[in-house]
Amino acid sequence: MKKIFLLLSVVSLFTLSSCVDDDPDVVYNNTDNYFEAEVFEVNQATFSFDADTGYYTSYYDLNPDPLFPADMVLVYRLKGVDPNNGNDIWEMIPKTLYYDNGDYVEFDFDFTVDDIVFYMGANYDLGTNPNFLQNQVFRVVIIPGFDNSARIDLTDYNNVIKEFNIDDSNIRALNKK
Repeated sequence: MKKIFLLLSVVSLFTLSSCVDDDPDVVYNNTDNYFEAEVFEVNQATFSFDADTGYYTSYYDLNPDPLFPADMVLVYRLKGVDPNNGNDIWEMIPKTLYYDNGDYVEFDFDFTVDDIVFYMGANYDLGTNPNFLQNQVFRVVIIPGFDNSARIDLTDYNNVIKEFNIDDSNIRALNKK
């Protein structure tokens, strides 16, 4: 009797521990209004050299709705415009751009509940190429992190906007700090 009970216990343990909800049809329920995805834009960001960090930086106030510990802050840089359809091309940062001659430029960011800092560095003097240091456009997207967002391609700005039903026609601008 003990052996049968032990066998059933082991089988039950393996059976129940392998139960996973792999339902690809994730539904985001915002009826309780306890989260709302947000989008902010920084238009014409200008970078200046910060001797303390060794990077070019640009500081902005960040004033989202309450930011919860599980929330995710995603940042996209306007890479260009698609010549075929005129749509903006957004790339997620951190990002490093590599060139055939061995040069590279890297973009990164950090944030608190009060501000966001964009960083830019390179293995050459960025002052020789002011195109990177002026007029950069960034989109900051804050999404709830407690849901099943791991199933979403977060590198694709348009996909994130679609999945979280974000109206990106009414984007709030961030103010330079």
